[in-house]
Amino acid sequence: MGVHRSQSKPCIFFTESSMNIGGQELQALQQMRTLGELGYQAILLCRSGSAIATEAQLQGLKIKIVGFKNAFDLKSIFQMIKLIKQLRPIALMCHGSRDALVSVIAIRCTALFGIRRPKLFRIKTFQQGRPLSFAYNYLFTKTLTPSEHLRQKFLVNTWINPFKVEVLYPGINFARLDSDSGALPSPVIYWLDVHPGPIIAHGAVLRGEKGHQTILQALLIVRKEFPNVRYVIAGDGHDRSLLEQQIRDLGLVENVFLAGHLSSISALLKRSDLAVLPSLREPLGMFQIEAQYLEVPVIASDVDGIPETILHQKTGLLVSPGVVDEWASAILWALYNPVLIKELAVAGKHYVAEKFSIEKNTQALLKLFH
Repeated sequence: MGVHRSQSKPCIFFTESSMNIGGQELQALQQMRTLGELGYQAILLCRSGSAIATEAQLQGLKIKIVGFKNAFDLKSIFQMIKLIKQLRPIALMCHGSRDALVSVIAIRCTALFGIRRPKLFRIKTFQQGRPLSFAYNYLFTKTLTPSEHLRQKFLVNTWINPFKVEVLYPGINFARLDSDSGALPSPVIYWLDVHPGPIIAHGAVLRGEKGHQTILQALLIVRKEFPNVRYVIAGDGHDRSLLEQQIRDLGLVENVFLAGHLSSISALLKRSDLAVLPSLREPLGMFQIEAQYLEVPVIASDVDGIPETILHQKTGLLVSPGVVDEWASAILWALYNPVLIKELAVAGKHYVAEKFSIEKNTQALLKLFH
């Protein structure tokens, strides 16, 4: 990876107060694994019973349980102070608002004991409202965003120092995608076998902003020319029952399958003719990056950070978010022109492999730490 090992590498804390797990949390675990391979001691500080704690333990990563009940939880602050005094981390990567503020207080308390302050990085994947300059200028070493689009949402407040907000693109384990031999669950395989036809894949949590309804409506148009088109949705979320009802109401039961959470998204992508990311808002997105690497043609929303991952008409297609007719037209063009859309997909692999590699992400992390 171009990074030299040493016999004694320092400690880095990754903190997460969320009970759920998503792209941000999975990226943190991957960064921990990569740093561990380089000899660093990467430790996850998280809540008991959280999804990220379970996943970290399954991956053999080291965790410490911290309450993170709220931003001023005294027990959590004392736990953090003890861990900082004991392990002397050089940096903390904070992914949630509660754990970030607990970390701020704990670091400033440990400084009273003469302990050198570790660097404190705030990971932000969204920004609502006008950001306050004090927190970003003075509480954190830097705030890291997954896209330039999101970075600019912070800099609308001209009092925020632009050098304190930096883009850190995610690193994708492309080698793992290549070697992934995971299989689809038997219900998914069975449904695909009894419903032959072009497969459109979509991997995202089941929430309104992910744009599932846009594709459902577009399918009503696409189905007139491709009656056997299939839309396979990978992911879970609180909108599942709503989507199930919409699928029935639209008469798409034979065209749409809710696959739930898949341990191997590549297994679905490798069987798919097309991948879609119709999000209404998206700080960056990961699904379309993985699809491009696997040379699956991609159509995605021209919104927020997504255009930083796709070159329109060069590595994929960008479509206005939520505009059903545009989505239907793009899908139909892709299905009618498999050779041309495949050429874009091949170009997409080279584009994302360079821009979103683990090596580039790791080098950026090490530069921040040191």
